[in-house]
Amino acid sequence: MKINGFRLFPIHIAVKDLSFMIIYFVIMKYNLTNETYLPETISNFPGVPDMSLWNMISVSVFYNLIPMIISLCLYYPIVYGMKNLIVKNKLRLILTGFVLTLTTPILHIILSDWKHNDYYQLSAEFIAWILCFLLSIGFYYVANNRNDKSAELVKSSG
Repeated sequence: MKINGFRLFPIHIAVKDLSFMIIYFVIMKYNLTNETYLPETISNFPGVPDMSLWNMISVSVFYNLIPMIISLCLYYPIVYGMKNLIVKNKLRLILTGFVLTLTTPILHIILSDWKHNDYYQLSAEFIAWILCFLLSIGFYYVANNRNDKSAELVKSSG
């Protein structure tokens, strides 16, 4: 039994679980929301203006290793469940991408003892979550949206 929705799933897990923190660090590094040099930010992230892309990725992997493992375990049940609930392909892809991405903030809340992390600045955090959702859902949709006619052509020619 083959279930559609698993194309490039390890990359999707990395995108959905790492993009929030990386986007947040980019926003803060370049002071896009004018929150980088606030006293709270300097006390919590004193080196954020000097972070390199490699630092951002490595910190994001370090803090999101457990959510990535949990996402790996939840991926199949979510994709399988959404396939059985929703018939229309495009709507299913968008909603599945949304539910898969929603696991990331839920896991962040659970792993922080149901408390909001006060060390994130609100504007940058809000923008980072929105971009994370758009990037993750968009990636899932593009990776798994297969035109039925092109899939039939590939099957008939190969």
